[in-house]
Amino acid sequence: MSSGVLDDMPTIYVISIKNVLSSHELLDSESAKQFFTNVISKILVNHIVIDFSGVKRMNQAFALQYLKSKQVMSIKKVIKEICMSKNICTAMEIGQKKLERSISKNANKKTNHTGATTIVVLES
Repeated sequence: MSSGVLDDMPTIYVISIKNVLSSHELLDSESAKQFFTNVISKILVNHIVIDFSGVKRMNQAFALQYLKSKQVMSIKKVIKEICMSKNICTAMEIGQKKLERSISKNANKKTNHTGATTIVVLES
């Protein structure tokens, strides 16, 4: 007999990015893109926690692509990060600022001669 309390809790999938990518250094945007395309999109649950334990370095290219891919994937899934070192948090913050500037710039970028705004779709 079920009390109903646990029945209402979502299933959460925790995944180690270091183990999946077989590296403690996250250095290229293509591996970030592939992580979401080949791993995250295939996970059947909608609540995912990405564990950054053991990741020592992340460059801005990886961080920016990670955030772009996460943004696209967040339409379908709730994605959270844990165990991010100060270095990783800094790279993510810089990536987030670049992403926000890019979105803002593209949203305000084009207006045709009739005054109608052209919507720019960002692809990851």
